[in-house]
Amino acid sequence: MRLLFGRRQFLAGTALAGICCAAGCGTIFYPERRGQPSGRLDWGVVLLDGIGLLLFFVPGVVAFAVDFASGAIYLPPDPPPYPPAGDVPIELSQIKLERDRLTPIEIARAVSAETGRDFELEEGRYYTARLSDLDGFWPALDGLAAETT
Repeated sequence: MRLLFGRRQFLAGTALAGICCAAGCGTIFYPERRGQPSGRLDWGVVLLDGIGLLLFFVPGVVAFAVDFASGAIYLPPDPPPYPPAGDVPIELSQIKLERDRLTPIEIARAVSAETGRDFELEEGRYYTARLSDLDGFWPALDGLAAETT
């Protein structure tokens, strides 16, 4: 009886299957994601792991397990919408308003006039903090972000 596979082909196939079992698709494609906390799933990695599950059941299960355990199946967290306090590329400007004009509507008008863009302050969608000067803006913003998360 003639063998379908030689010893070298068998060893190469076994090595390839072992590599597939040892690491999931997310771990191979995105090694920088290992160790990150859970979050939103990366559907591309889920799809690739699912294809592995359909074609080769055991390696697919192992790929899912490895990707979930390592955190590589999750998308990286979104960066904050503002730069870190130590790295301030944005130049801030101060708009002076009379105390009796400090309403959300008047503040939105003043910001719109200063920036040239439409600006609205919707109730419940903004937070406020008192500032003594502009140097305290970034620490106050970091404090508000910490309170709201």
